[in-house]
Amino acid sequence: MKDDIFSPEGTYVIQFDVFEVKMSHWIETPRIFRVADNQLLFDLRGDVWSAMRINWLSESRLELLVAKYPGRISCHLFLDLQTDRGAGTADNDRFEGNLSGLENWVRQH
Repeated sequence: MKDDIFSPEGTYVIQFDVFEVKMSHWIETPRIFRVADNQLLFDLRGDVWSAMRINWLSESRLELLVAKYPGRISCHLFLDLQTDRGAGTADNDRFEGNLSGLENWVRQH
């Protein structure tokens, strides 16, 4: 099981729903919470999206690369958890808006 990943100062945490889809092929679906009140801020459960790369840019900003299984679809995401804003790119498609809108945009791919 993938360990939780905390923001640099511990304000936010990324947790993963992990499951095997094929022998030795694991999906690690991210969910992001604010630690102080356990508020869910971003959630890709319900689809088969797996976190491929996670990079904290600051205490509240992060970069995520997620890929959908099966297939070759990936989305490059930038989230600002403090301001509830995000942006994403996938192929020639781009989104900017609030985090729930970004979740919906990712699920449309």
